[in-house]
Amino acid sequence: MSKGGSYEVDIGESLVGSYFKYVENCKIVVYNCQLEEEQGEIDVIALDQAGERVYLCEVATHLRGMLYGNGNNATLARVEHKIRRALRFAAQNFPERKCIFMLWSPVVSRGLAGGFARLASSFADQGAEVQFIINKEYTARIRRLMEVARQNIKITDEPAFRLLQILEHLR
Repeated sequence: MSKGGSYEVDIGESLVGSYFKYVENCKIVVYNCQLEEEQGEIDVIALDQAGERVYLCEVATHLRGMLYGNGNNATLARVEHKIRRALRFAAQNFPERKCIFMLWSPVVSRGLAGGFARLASSFADQGAEVQFIINKEYTARIRRLMEVARQNIKITDEPAFRLLQILEHLR
């Protein structure tokens, strides 16, 4: 919450939410969903147009490289905790839908990316879908969003998308 009780969306979260709204055509995108049973929040939750898939996203817009705590092991442990927490939330709130956890981060070291790949594989073995939208994949998805912004001039309530629209239409 910001001053005065109104919420200001994080620009990285707005980028991810905009991607789901404008590229994936999700009709429902929620920001900073507070978890009732546990401390914490899920940065972005999006429901696909058919209502079959729920995307639960952690967004880490660290431009010098993603790290939580002291080093890769601490970061991996924290991310694993966030995944488990989000998947418990999904099981309680969306039991009939396919739930996909995603971590979005533009800059992730090779070592940490390798750890993320191992985490994704471990969760896949448990029947959970976990995706890491990092580095080049993050860039590719944001570029797709930029292309949509170039083609769209309608006013939006998404700050990041509106900024992309303005930048794409400069003369």
